[in-house]
Amino acid sequence: MRRPTPKSTSISATASSPIGRLRAIADLAIEEDAPLAKMTTYKVGGHAEILLVPATVDALQSVLVVLASIDAPFLVLGNGSNVLVADAGVSGCVIKLGDAFDYVRLDRDALGEGRHILEAGAAMSITRLLRVTKREKLAGVECLGGVPATVGGAVRMNAGTRLGELSDCLVDAQILRPHVAAQWVPAADLGLSYRRSNLPPRAIVTAARFACSDADPKMRERLEEVLAYRKSTQPLHLPSCGSVFANPEGDSAGRLIDVAGLKGEQVGGAQISEQHANWIVNTGDATASDVLALIHRAIETVQRESGVRLRPEVQLVGDWPADVVAATYPPGHGHTEAGHV
Repeated sequence: MRRPTPKSTSISATASSPIGRLRAIADLAIEEDAPLAKMTTYKVGGHAEILLVPATVDALQSVLVVLASIDAPFLVLGNGSNVLVADAGVSGCVIKLGDAFDYVRLDRDALGEGRHILEAGAAMSITRLLRVTKREKLAGVECLGGVPATVGGAVRMNAGTRLGELSDCLVDAQILRPHVAAQWVPAADLGLSYRRSNLPPRAIVTAARFACSDADPKMRERLEEVLAYRKSTQPLHLPSCGSVFANPEGDSAGRLIDVAGLKGEQVGGAQISEQHANWIVNTGDATASDVLALIHRAIETVQRESGVRLRPEVQLVGDWPADVVAATYPPGHGHTEAGHV
């Protein structure tokens, strides 16, 4: 894909300017005109005007304070598994959490005999978290099996599978805001619902704690069955964001798309998977605009054929034209300017 024209940095670079203050923060890496496609599971999209990688909680909070002082929007990019970055890129700041946020701790019997708390940093992948539970012979987070997200992104979207969702096993999440020390917020106060949360403005998830128990062999077998099922029914060999649409109540988005005759439908290098109709895959040379065109086509066709308006789960990130967003996403949904994805 042709590399976008580099953006001229919109934030002035004097020592007292926002970018100057950012450069003065210890333990913060800064990259201008940073390519984002390689940081997403779709492998499409343009560049970030400024990429910030804080290595510590203190550095992250200092970043939030600077950005809040100029009311600048930002995006926290986790595994990039639930986003579609615009081909034009992202004006402003993208935050990618550093190594200090990629950890796991196990507090055995914290909830009583045989009942444990598993704490993980927001940058840790769900895949690695599940490997830890397997190694430590723990049960409780099987509902996240196969979710291609980081812990922070999984909390933000209340990720889940047919086994359940994150809210089923989440004890609390650590939240960081400008001028407010990191605090643990109970799961019940995070506004978790189907593939959504309601976190405070400018809040970033920095860690999460999960309730676990000693592993039941039958539960481990169930997880292995789910992972094997996903592998056999989903096109895991091609770049994608996973499921594109939330399932309508009492139905399946994949079934509705299949019934509408859209399996295999293609725009440029993007294709509605022939293996799973609720997946749009990058066959090799797709652009973000190709993917969005297919999302729009699926919404319009399913509504015409079945009378159901599909709701996309994937978030649009960056400099998308307002009319393009409005044509596909309902007001208040889909276009992310701040959050953890």
